Amino acid sequence: MPRRYRSLVLLFFLLASCSSVPPTGKPTSPDTGRSALDKLHSQIDTILADSTLLPCFIGVKIVSLKDGTVLYERNGNKLFHPASNMKLLTTAAGLRILGKDFKFRTVLTADSVVRRGELRGSLYVRGFGDPLTMISDIDSLARIVRSHGIERVRGGIVGNTSYFDTLSWGAGWMWDDEPDPDEAFISALNVNDNAIEVSVRPGRRIGEPVEVTLNPPTAFVNVLNSGVTSRDTLIQHVRVTRRRGENTIVIEGRMDPHAPQEQFTLSVWKPELYFLSLFKERLAEAGVKVRGPVRLDTLAGTLELAELLHPIDSILHKVNKPSDNLAAESLLKAIAAEKGGTRGSATVGLSLAESCMAAIGVDTTNMMLYDGSGVSWYNAITPDALAQLLVKMSRDPDQFRVFYESLPVAGVDGTLKARMKGTSAEGNVHAKTGSLTGVSSLSGYATSADGTPLAFSILCNHFPSKLSILRDKQDKIMELLTGSRLKLP
Repeated sequence: MPRRYRSLVLLFFLLASCSSVPPTGKPTSPDTGRSALDKLHSQIDTILADSTLLPCFIGVKIVSLKDGTVLYERNGNKLFHPASNMKLLTTAAGLRILGKDFKFRTVLTADSVVRRGELRGSLYVRGFGDPLTMISDIDSLARIVRSHGIERVRGGIVGNTSYFDTLSWGAGWMWDDEPDPDEAFISALNVNDNAIEVSVRPGRRIGEPVEVTLNPPTAFVNVLNSGVTSRDTLIQHVRVTRRRGENTIVIEGRMDPHAPQEQFTLSVWKPELYFLSLFKERLAEAGVKVRGPVRLDTLAGTLELAELLHPIDSILHKVNKPSDNLAAESLLKAIAAEKGGTRGSATVGLSLAESCMAAIGVDTTNMMLYDGSGVSWYNAITPDALAQLLVKMSRDPDQFRVFYESLPVAGVDGTLKARMKGTSAEGNVHAKTGSLTGVSSLSGYATSADGTPLAFSILCNHFPSKLSILRDKQDKIMELLTGSRLKLP
């Protein structure tokens, strides 16, 4: 080969060798040149690639609140049971439709003047769906009545529940969930979450009945106690329930002689009558004797004695942080009662909520909405729609603050109190949880390590194993998001 050709070949190989070596002279790392976004995709895919999730249907949407960039999406436009993530839509609509100054009320009136300590007419209690009313509020009403010089009420106590319709459960709720307190009956007159606590402890000696205590104490419910103090393991452990469609509490089974007290919480049938009965009993304790019965009517007195008020932000906290179903349904019906021109109903409330969401730019064409709490198995929504809702709510600073502060905080409070502790997600993630049989959801807000605000929705359906497995995967994704430097342009 001529010398000049040998020189050209040598130069070619030298150039080729130099072009394959980085300027630093170090070998290329597998991650070099990959964007932070690609890395995030790969890491989330790895989390969700667990073989235990194979039977499960998972949808994810993660969006930057800075510019709307979609950081990750899987089955974003598919329909899922949202469980309690439905409460995000309900609370957002309630805040936007009713306004941040709206208050839930309970109004006490009388229909005649007091003479010589006697109210010859009736006391009237009109409910406006307040889900925060507790027995302490009823005690306050009783003291107010007494402070007006009333010692006797001749005409009884009348409850007015016409603010809401008469449907006391949501569409698609499961009949066999009664008397679970998470499916409390819905009414315009509520008290103590429309539930009662039943405490059971062993009797003093073997063979004696178990001892039963009600909180609040009331004659409104009947107690059938066949529970026994025994060491006989052939007898089932103590069980406490309520007969469906009535207020008879049944205690069966056994407790060991030295067993600790156990507490059960049951929903109460006809919560409006529960409210009125407790009011009558507490009036008696305050020194006011009521001669007439408690009953329901649409009448009202002309003399206002008291008004209980709870602001909407307190209701939103009750709905979202502990994931209270009664509060969510009350909020939905209040939307209808205030803006629908009719008695509060879930159907009208959902129609108004859907219109509200469409007005702010959420795609509502691919939704199935049947209740306000997410208990219903008829509900179906997409991760994309929930992410859109979260993004749109973040655009209104005034309303967003109230909405954002109502959400559980990872490792701090609400249904996220025990999750993500000791990680970058603790105190960072503000999100709504959701659980049904085979369903686990988590949607809300997070901030990445480099300060990028994010909205996300993770919906998981049809999982045949423990939901803690799904929650662990959700938490790992949250740790990944809050610990990552996304370096978005």
